[in-house]
Order: sequence, then structure tokens, then C-alpha cells
Amino acid sequence: MIGKNVYLKGITLLGFVSCLSITLITLFKNALELEDAEQAYYSQWLRWGYDDQPPLYTWLQYGFNKVFGVNKISFSVFRGLLFGGTLLFLYRFAKLRIKDGDKSKLTVLVLVLVPVFIDFTFRRLSHTSLLCFCIVGTYYCIQLLIHTKSILNYLLLGVFVSIGILSKYNYMFFLLTFFLVSIWDKELQSTIWNFKILITISISLLCVLPHGYWLLGPSGYLLFLEESIRTKIGTDEVYKGFSIMPNVLCLKGFLALVYLILVGLLGNYFLKHIKLSKPANTWFIKMFIVQLIVLGLFFTFIQIQKVETRWLLPLFIPFTVVLLESVKFKNSKKFVTIGFWAFYVMIFTQTIRTPVEKFLEIPSSVHYGFEPIGNKLQEKYNDYQWILPNVTFAGNIRLLHSEKTIIAADDYSLSTGNLKTRKVIRVSLNKLNESTNRVVDSIIGFGKEKQNLYFYIELRD
Repeated sequence: MIGKNVYLKGITLLGFVSCLSITLITLFKNALELEDAEQAYYSQWLRWGYDDQPPLYTWLQYGFNKVFGVNKISFSVFRGLLFGGTLLFLYRFAKLRIKDGDKSKLTVLVLVLVPVFIDFTFRRLSHTSLLCFCIVGTYYCIQLLIHTKSILNYLLLGVFVSIGILSKYNYMFFLLTFFLVSIWDKELQSTIWNFKILITISISLLCVLPHGYWLLGPSGYLLFLEESIRTKIGTDEVYKGFSIMPNVLCLKGFLALVYLILVGLLGNYFLKHIKLSKPANTWFIKMFIVQLIVLGLFFTFIQIQKVETRWLLPLFIPFTVVLLESVKFKNSKKFVTIGFWAFYVMIFTQTIRTPVEKFLEIPSSVHYGFEPIGNKLQEKYNDYQWILPNVTFAGNIRLLHSEKTIIAADDYSLSTGNLKTRKVIRVSLNKLNESTNRVVDSIIGFGKEKQNLYFYIELRD
């Protein structure tokens, strides 16, 4: 019992230190990065949908803003809690499956070798961070159900399925894989295909239907979503015909996730620090295989031309458990000690990265604050409605002036009909039609990209 408490405290402390570090990293920045800026902007309102992402993250951020205010702490603490929560849920899931303290802990510590998890998720990702938390939590619920098919566990699964769908649409890849394996695997069949699963389905439908109606209803938001997805995955540039390139991109993205883990695994194998064994033929290893097949078929069928490694990250984080189930250690406690040191060194490195970049004068967009824009708007056009070029600008301006309602020109889901009777000042990266807009000010060479900003007053009849 003492050993178990020590292990739990170790991962809990790691999560707490990670959360604290993420908060400090954000405080060191002069400007919000894209994801935090989006949340600073969109969390002005509670809507059924935002941009091309589901609404749950922004709803939760709205709540954090109400408690902590619109400031960097609100955005960083939320991301930090998700990061720490993902570590803790992964550890608990591993404990249910592996039942070995050292190896369960290593399922978490090995993530230090996943570059996109340590860099992108640790420093700036929003919806993807929530999806990581949701998918690991869903696996944990499934394992609980395999052990105990209680109504409470089915309720818990329904909650995680709901928040998964409402966190990021990529969750549907996991659900499809889960459905296919539940038909094939006897252990999942007895868990999923019984009348109690109606509890899970009912909760999920109740939570998801309002957003589904918003997305699929008459307002045309689905068309924008499809256009946004096509742009992100590059299908507008697709070669007309069959190509193996999507499979190559999928494999490349997967290898980008795991290449450091593979290097460490092979190195320790040849040094005889570990032995490899074939994993048991369980529902979980089947999930891993089918997940790869589902993604490969989807990439091929859609002919995806662009793949970001972070898109694959939430789907494959839980499978570090498969890796540890397949490894026998000569001295597992030594690996745990090294793993903790490596993780804390990573946290320290990430924490000091921004101030070090400033000291060394390494260019970064987060070093350039938006005060010149915000001050000019407040001093000269405080009684106007402010419209900024995009959500990155709008979110950073809202961070400086949270008392104002800020509008982003690229927010397709916001009705601006109420602006017709108000004075409007529009900040643009491009010169606008002067028959309907009068330029009154400018900022030349703003930020890292040295952009030219033009301030226009809209001319209305």
C-alpha cells in the first residue's frame, strides 16, 4: 500500500509541477500564441459552436475567465490542468492493465520522448490537449467497465464520450475504432453490447445534439467546416486519381511521434537492459491495430495531402501502455529514476525557453506585445466598435481590454448585424476600398513579420 501511494504521489507531483510550469511559460510571453488568442476571443460568448472546432473547450475557458478574469493565468492554468490530468489518467489506466508500479509510471514518463507532446501540448495547444485528456479518460472508463459493469461506470463512459465529441472532431476516429473492435473482440462485446450501454448513448446524445443541430442546421456552418478541413488537409491540391502519398504522410506522422521512443527502445535492447516480448492478444492491442488501419483507409480515401503530427497525438498517447506491456526491464526502478529526472529537466528547459530566447534575441512572435494597437484604439477610438484582422489580433487585444467587445473579421460564426448602428473602426492588414472606408491611422512594421496595419473608419449612410 505504501508503494502504491508513493507512485501516485510521484505522478501527481509531476502533473502539478507541469501545470505550474505551463502557467509561468505563458506569463513570460508578451503576447498570446494562436490557440490562447483564439480562446481569449471566442470566450467572450457562449455559443453552440465556434469556428471549425466543437465548443466545449471554449465553454470551459469561459468559466475559467469568470473565476480568474481575462488574463494569462486563466488560459495557462486550464491548459496546465489538462496536461497534468492526462498524465494522471494515463497512469491510472496503466495501473489497471499492467498492475506493476514501475512499468505503469514509465507509461507516463516515456512521453518525454514524444516531441510534439512536450513542445506543442505543453506550451500552447488547446482543443488537442482536451482531446488527449478525453481519449485517455475514455480508455480508463472502458477498462473500469471490463472489471465492473456498474451503472456508474456506464454513466462515466457517457460523460467522457460526450466531452470527447465536443472537444475535437478527431474523437470520431477513436469511436469508429472502438465500435469495430467491440464487434470483433469478445471481452468488449460483453462490456458494450448489453442494455446498460443505452445509458452511455443517452447521455452522449443529450449532450451532443444541440451542437449537432447548430452544425448541421440551416445556417450553413457545415459548409464552412468542410472548407476549413479541406484547406487544412490539402485536398484542394489533390492529384485527381489514386495516390499512395496519404499513406506515406500517415506513416511519416506516426514515426514523428515515436521515433525517439524507438531509438531508446532499440538502444536499451542491444545493451541488454530490456527484453522484448509479444503483447497479449487483448482488446487493447486490437484497438492499436485497427486504429492504424482506420486512419490509413481514411487518409487514402480522402487523399489527404497535409498531416500535422499533433493531429495523431491524442489517438496514440494511450498506446504507450502497449509498449510497456511488451517490455521486461532488468532494473525498472533505475529507468523510473531516469524518467523522472528527464521529465523535470524537460519542464525546466521549457520554462526558461522564452526568457532565454529574449536574452539571446532569437525572433519569436510571442516577444511582440499588442500594446501599440490597443493603446491607439483606446486613446483615439474608445467609443467605436473595434474590428481586428483575425482572432489572433482580436484575442490579444481583448487580453489588454477585456471590458470591450472585440470583433474579428474572420469570425464566420458571429452575426455582425448589430454593428449597423454603431461607429466602427477596422484594423486591416490590407488596404481597403476607400469609397466605403476612410483610413485615419496606421502602424508600420508591426511585430516579428513587420506587418503594416491600417486603421479605417467605416463610412455609413
